[in-house]
Amino acid sequence: MIMRCLFCLPAFVLALLAFAMPARADALNVGLVIPQSGQFKLLGDHVREAFGIWDTANPGALADIVEGDDDCTPESGINAAAAMIEAGVDIVVGFVCTESLAAALPMLSDDNIPVITLTVRADIIGEEASRLGWKFYRLAPRASSEAEIAAEAIMRFWADKPFALIEDGAISGRELVEAIRIRLEARSLKPAFVDNYRPGQATQPSLVRRLKAAGVTRVFVGGERPDLAVIAQEARHQKVEFQFMGGDTLHAPVGDAPLPDGTIAVLSAGAVPGADDERARQAFADHGLIAEGLRIPAYAAAEIVGAAANRLGYGETDLEHLLAGNTFDTALGPVTFDGNGERREPGFVLAIQQNGTFNRLSVEDAARLSGQTQ
Repeated sequence: MIMRCLFCLPAFVLALLAFAMPARADALNVGLVIPQSGQFKLLGDHVREAFGIWDTANPGALADIVEGDDDCTPESGINAAAAMIEAGVDIVVGFVCTESLAAALPMLSDDNIPVITLTVRADIIGEEASRLGWKFYRLAPRASSEAEIAAEAIMRFWADKPFALIEDGAISGRELVEAIRIRLEARSLKPAFVDNYRPGQATQPSLVRRLKAAGVTRVFVGGERPDLAVIAQEARHQKVEFQFMGGDTLHAPVGDAPLPDGTIAVLSAGAVPGADDERARQAFADHGLIAEGLRIPAYAAAEIVGAAANRLGYGETDLEHLLAGNTFDTALGPVTFDGNGERREPGFVLAIQQNGTFNRLSVEDAARLSGQTQ
């Protein structure tokens, strides 16, 4: 199998390559549309590495892997889609941004080429894909799933405790907290305190005083990890005990101030080690790599494409029906796409910080947290 980089080749060469390198009937030509430069290049490297490692361990499933460039603009989406069509790929994995994905999907769908995105979470792209019949499959978790799981965790662990919902004023934080509030109030559970705060501060004394005055003991923070760490540090300074919860933004490098142990987080499944990804993590370790960033999701995508190729090799139906009609065992756990290409599983997991590290919430952890509400 040869990896080819198409973003650097003229169009007439693409046609020659596609003609000169036919795929085996029981293998798939895969396109990876990934950033080749700029701020997201590292994510592109992760996808390339994951597919290369999986392909090395499973030779023969993928006839060819060709690359296109995604620089997160509509123009790059159109150009990458044209390159993938010229190369004759069977399926595309990638497109890290909504703008490039939305521009590419109509072209690729018209040519019957399904697309698996690893990163685009916006619900609107799935809604448009369903309405317009695009061949779209989302391995990334849907944005709305984060609020659903957070609201469920608050109902389960904090229902009889006074809790606060606070956010950093950014669109993402505000929308997450509002979505949680709506879900909770639909189930007749209201926060004792709702507020926003100014992010990026070295300390948050007035916010902690307001939380203390409201009598809350539990705080959901819709904001970045450094801000939650500062709030927790100020709470310790004022001798106020809070239990904190946050969203996927807590999966970030450890800063100057640590998060308190016991912090609960709604994290993407690929961010937290679990039983499903042990083999993938070992595969990366064997190549001197840490399973971080997009490596686990990309490895899961390779597993899905490989499983589909294997079934096609035995004469089963077509690729689109295989993707929508099966459950795939992957490093992200079971993956099942519904008829609109959305993943049936939530894609997020609950995690709790212990000894400075987030681990998946265990049965014992859940029982202890539930017991604290009695």
